[in-house]
Amino acid sequence: MVHFFDVVVMKVSNTAHKTKQATRSTLARNRMLARLTKAAEQGAVLVTHDNAELMWLRRHVGADDIAEPEPYLFCFQHDWGVLTPAERALRTIKGLAEFHPDWAFWCYDAALLWGLEVPNDVLGPRFLVKTGCSVPLSAGCRLLRPQAAGALEQVDGVRVTPFWRTVEDCLLHAPFSYGLAIADSALRAKGISREDLCERLRADCEGRRGYRRAQVIASHADGLSENGGESRFRAFFIAYGFPVPELQVEFHDPLDPSRLFRVDYFWRLMDGTCVIGELDGKGKYTLQSGDGQESVDPFVAERQRESHLTMLGHKVLRFTFNELKDPGKLVEKMRLAGIPQQADLAEGWRRQWYGR
Repeated sequence: MVHFFDVVVMKVSNTAHKTKQATRSTLARNRMLARLTKAAEQGAVLVTHDNAELMWLRRHVGADDIAEPEPYLFCFQHDWGVLTPAERALRTIKGLAEFHPDWAFWCYDAALLWGLEVPNDVLGPRFLVKTGCSVPLSAGCRLLRPQAAGALEQVDGVRVTPFWRTVEDCLLHAPFSYGLAIADSALRAKGISREDLCERLRADCEGRRGYRRAQVIASHADGLSENGGESRFRAFFIAYGFPVPELQVEFHDPLDPSRLFRVDYFWRLMDGTCVIGELDGKGKYTLQSGDGQESVDPFVAERQRESHLTMLGHKVLRFTFNELKDPGKLVEKMRLAGIPQQADLAEGWRRQWYGR
């Protein structure tokens, strides 16, 4: 027979147990949220080998703003959502390297670590140096045997193929415009010429699959290109038979000669006309002077910059990155701006690229 006193003791005991459980749960939640916050502040994802932590995190994916973008890698969803594709790829690569210290990376993944301009469209699968992929990855993986990779180096604590081996692998695999962005950034980073790059490719890659196209990319590379967007538009000009513009030409502001404008593209046409080409969306709208850079509102500065460039007496042709998605309209835009499309240039590039 259960006495009233025993019932009270049992209820008190159960309440105490539930309170203790709730306290432990709260402490665990606070600890894991603090670790996620610290990882975000460090520009990283949270990696754990602890089974209890892993179970807790996976129970809370979708709650508490927690996401698991790759197996065993965790972060806040709001933090992940504002990252660029390149930033997401970098955090993923570094997280995988922390979780799998025996893994190394090649091709586009290694290029990101080396700071090269890797277009977003090729950032899908992981490029791993290992004998097999026992862990499922959301976008699959491309494997390179350690024997084929050769000696490895470390960048930001991640094992990768050496700089020039990485560049060569990218050019052997990349479509023309993407490869040109990578090649341009390699020349810019190392201060070498396109001829040097072509010779390096000949010495290291002749006979390998993709070598001919890699040489086509290298033969058009230019370290003056400041970012991947500029490179990809230049690839469009080359492939569609438009004259290749001069890059990063400087002009004095006609209203204040102490200030300089550096334009992305500059065409000097046969009839004496000059056309300035400007790529939008680069956050470049500052006025440069000998005393430094004057920060101004980007929208005001864009209009001010364009009006001052127009005062130089040249046409100003403005490009947006989305225009690359509709080559037909972009061709018509170039034609209306007076930049001649030459069928022999386009055919010459096609013969080079397609080998016919």
